Amino acid sequence: MNIITALKNPNINKKIKEKTNFNIIGNDIQYQEGIIEMLEKNGEIDLIIISELLPGEYSFRDLINKIKQINNKIDIIPILKEKNEEINNYLISKGIFNIFFNNELTIEELIKIINEKNNIKKEIEINEEIKKLKKIILEKNNKKIISVIGSGGVGKSSFCTIFAKLIKNKKILIIDFDILNSSINSIFGTKKYPKKFKENNERIGLDKLIIKVDKNINILCATKFLVDENYKKTKEEFSNELNNLKDKYDLIIIDNSSECFFEYTKEILKKSDLILFLVEPNLIELKKSKNLLNIYINKWKIKKEKINIIFNKININSIDNKILKTLFSDFNILGKIKININYNLIINKSFKFINKKIKNDYLKIINNCNLDE
Repeated sequence: MNIITALKNPNINKKIKEKTNFNIIGNDIQYQEGIIEMLEKNGEIDLIIISELLPGEYSFRDLINKIKQINNKIDIIPILKEKNEEINNYLISKGIFNIFFNNELTIEELIKIINEKNNIKKEIEINEEIKKLKKIILEKNNKKIISVIGSGGVGKSSFCTIFAKLIKNKKILIIDFDILNSSINSIFGTKKYPKKFKENNERIGLDKLIIKVDKNINILCATKFLVDENYKKTKEEFSNELNNLKDKYDLIIIDNSSECFFEYTKEILKKSDLILFLVEPNLIELKKSKNLLNIYINKWKIKKEKINIIFNKININSIDNKILKTLFSDFNILGKIKININYNLIINKSFKFINKKIKNDYLKIINNCNLDE
């Protein structure tokens, strides 16, 4: 605790220094203007012990007001020359409650009060640190990697884009990891790689390939750097880079390949906090979906509770909703998305205009994802 005294009594300043371990700054201040000078030079003062008898150009009330203007958080112990109800009430209105009068306060009592204020200060500081720590932990826990999977042509890339566009107040990275049908950059109307990137045999970090496409959305086309022998990364390298990216973004959405024997996909699914499995509700696609789920769960040992089902491209000829729920009763079903003639318009306009009905379907799914938990 940093303390200054302004009592026109050097002896009290000296005794406080002798009997405590507090940081008593300088000598006792002998005039009002000296307080102002000290506070303007040092913004780290925690407590001032001040006498009403201190000479200067200000009234005591104006002096207190001036001190609070310079440092509103500073604690003040005033010592008045005599009882004065008006000044007393004014001090209380400023949050000053330890008010004393001349010849009423001993050094021992003063040190006891300082100790109490120091303990309160420490407690406040500890509580502030706890709040900051809780905030950091909460922010860390709220960072998520979401994998979007499903058979080829089920609409993963379109889903990733609309899903990301409708999430507010989060910094999002979409990683295009669809080896067979890489199209995220085409949807956003950008090149695959930044202008600065030049193809050579140099090893390069994934973070160098990020392209900003929206105020809160970046994209990363990662396919070349995971399959091209000149750039290919080991699973460990990719895992480390994914961890680093997770620290920089609130949400990472990965558009995965439907190729179920691709080793990187297994690594991604294991690192994902949430897996969204898109299913098109017709007999052929249901069979493909069941086969993929069998591989993910039984061969790759992906935890079933991480996998969430979304029925995509629902139309009047789709398999009945009750049957779908029965077929996927072992999984959490997040929702369904109806097919809509406006999808082509949305894609062709780089997802700048999203139909209200489509938006509603997605917002229900986003809400069910509980992204802030």
